[in-house]
Amino acid sequence: MLAATPTLAQTTPSPSAEGTSDSVDQRTSVAELQKLKQNPVSGLKQFVLQANANPNYPDAGQAQGIYSLQAVWPFSISEDYRLVTYTILPVAHIPGAAGQNSTTGLSDTLINLFVSPKKAGELVWGLGPTILLPTRSQPELGSNHVALGPAALLYYQQAKWSAGLVLQNGWSLGDASGNNRVNAMGVQYLFSYNLPDGWSIYSNATITSNWTRPSDDRWTVPVGGGVGKLFYVGPLPISLSAQAFYNVVTPTDGPNWSVNFQLAFLFGAPN
Repeated sequence: MLAATPTLAQTTPSPSAEGTSDSVDQRTSVAELQKLKQNPVSGLKQFVLQANANPNYPDAGQAQGIYSLQAVWPFSISEDYRLVTYTILPVAHIPGAAGQNSTTGLSDTLINLFVSPKKAGELVWGLGPTILLPTRSQPELGSNHVALGPAALLYYQQAKWSAGLVLQNGWSLGDASGNNRVNAMGVQYLFSYNLPDGWSIYSNATITSNWTRPSDDRWTVPVGGGVGKLFYVGPLPISLSAQAFYNVVTPTDGPNWSVNFQLAFLFGAPN
């Protein structure tokens, strides 16, 4: 299920760290917040609402939807390092083929943990585990086994642009078979170019491979991007974004294209 749904690192918000506060007493500039949000281990706490829609889903002709609540929360573990946690709780809607019922409910919860240095230069890194918890409400929406694996990220930031990669692979624990067996990889690519007044052009998507499927039917490779806008509502920084992707490679039962919308609430901006 790591590769079967867009929940695998489909978005990488930005974490928080030691030396931050839960409220923004003195406003951080929009330009600085843009950079902090785009950096996966920058030091921002976030709550994110995200919607992924896959129109004209194969065999159904309707849209598949993945709707998720995401939380990014950091913890200081030493003077030099922090632990950044990403939690993604998804609700999925899978339309049924002709004459069949659709399936809607809670999918499996994804947790990524990254240990990263608090002080870093233009190139930053993070290492840790990826964990998939069996929180599905129906068998079609996930596995009934816990899945574990490694995760790593590299991120490079300049004055106006930035780029990065997040890699992970998860394997189900125990004797799992069929839909409950997990062996999936995700390679998330990140690219942003910042414009004036809080606008940005960016691309943030995940290439996935489900290793349990035949070699010619396991990859999903999205290509595309979109725009984002960061602004203040009173004292609270908010980020809105929209993207569209075409899958240049997709399984036989996978969607050809998708759209992504995200609303992020930013907390704990550095003083």
